[in-house]
Amino acid sequence: MKPRLSMFFLRDPYKWQFWIFLAFFFKSIIFIFLIYRQDLSPLPGFRGVIAGDTYTYFSPIDNLITHGAYSPDFRMPGYGLLYFPFAFLFSKTIAYTIIIVLQFIAASLSVYCLAIIAYNIFKSKAMFYLTFYLFAISTYTSLFDTTLLTESFTCSFLIFSVFFLLKALHNRSKTYINLVFSGVFLTEVFFLRPIFAPLFLIFCVLILVFFYRNKSGKLMPKLLAFLLPLILIDGAWTTRNYLKHDKFIPATSFYYPRIANSYDLPLYTLVSSWGGANQYWEPDAEIRWFGVEDGLPPELHNRSVSLPDYIYTSKFNYDSLLALKKQLSIYISNESNPNADSVKMKSLLATIRTKCFFYANSIKTEKPFLYYIKAPIMRTKHFLVHSGTYNLFVTLTSQLNTVQYCVKILYSLFYLFIIGFGAIGILILFRQSILVTPVIMITAIVVYTIVIHPVVLGVCEKRYFVPAYPFMLIFAAYTITILGKGLLRNRSNKI
Repeated sequence: MKPRLSMFFLRDPYKWQFWIFLAFFFKSIIFIFLIYRQDLSPLPGFRGVIAGDTYTYFSPIDNLITHGAYSPDFRMPGYGLLYFPFAFLFSKTIAYTIIIVLQFIAASLSVYCLAIIAYNIFKSKAMFYLTFYLFAISTYTSLFDTTLLTESFTCSFLIFSVFFLLKALHNRSKTYINLVFSGVFLTEVFFLRPIFAPLFLIFCVLILVFFYRNKSGKLMPKLLAFLLPLILIDGAWTTRNYLKHDKFIPATSFYYPRIANSYDLPLYTLVSSWGGANQYWEPDAEIRWFGVEDGLPPELHNRSVSLPDYIYTSKFNYDSLLALKKQLSIYISNESNPNADSVKMKSLLATIRTKCFFYANSIKTEKPFLYYIKAPIMRTKHFLVHSGTYNLFVTLTSQLNTVQYCVKILYSLFYLFIIGFGAIGILILFRQSILVTPVIMITAIVVYTIVIHPVVLGVCEKRYFVPAYPFMLIFAAYTITILGKGLLRNRSNKI
């Protein structure tokens, strides 16, 4: 019986038809579960999840179709262009449904591609099998396949880009076409999430070093093939922006204009300056102490949030923050009131913004260890160490039945296992990464994602780690294989 099961589930990695079928099978189970959990959509007939950011990606396309102008244009059009043909041809319900189906298809294909990446880098069938099955049953990224946000496509396209780049490095007969495909998918990642633009530099370094070491010659044409999609597509986008705004804008802002010009960004800055969580929808986020959860349903309110006592400086104390909280409450309660005194509201907002930045700067100057060392570590903890299942069920954890609760616990342990073992794998392979071997691609994706979000930008939003999670999973699989070899060696020595 065991040999038959092994022959079925451990087939040759290049039997791609079998593996893709199996990937679709596993992903379908999760996908069907997610779309039939509960109708979360305000759009009749649509079974996916419409998030707060969804309309900022799709509304400019709707305006382009109806009014002939891509506006507002503070978002890169990567997600919108994928939505455009379906929005043009069908109703919004059908267009949205097609998008989540395409996300599911891309995610399913990416399971096999990720396993091949692990196989090609480590030349190990064990790595292929571990990576495939671990990723196939994982829910952390699958949760976004039914959600109208950029995470699902970003995750899949990043895997496809690495997949084709590895093919280019090892398949000389199709080097240029694989480089172009890799560049196409990374360009789309850039247009989905412009924060990943520096990955072009890492990939270019690998291309130059690898082909130079292998004496392949003609380095510049190979580099140009990889960069050609970026040059053409971002060149068109930059030209469009210059003609409209009379400015050189190759990538648009990372922030909503509303956030940058309201109390949000200053308050985010203040809370993150001491390492606090600044996602107001998280139950234990310190930012909720300031009352910004007032826009949430009552069942999600949490008045038990407290502030740490080590954050105060000579410029502010607890009473100062109480006064700031009161001012925020007044502003928020009158923000949508058409009869509110606009002059007083502007003055109040200016006071709130000034205080937030002033208090944050005082932490920076008076408590540099807290600001530069402890706070980034705490933000990184918020970013990585959590259940990994916060959207798996639509009800609160306290309302789950026994089976649901056990599933949530199991997948939470699964997520934390990947993070812990993945971190060990990164440390083990650190030397290979700095020597610019192919493993540098997956190391760079994971490390850069962690550094740029919670450390540099002070952003702890958990979904931002989704594109890097599959590559962290490869490192976890590598740690498992190392431990497995060690156990087998010890057992053979005892025998």
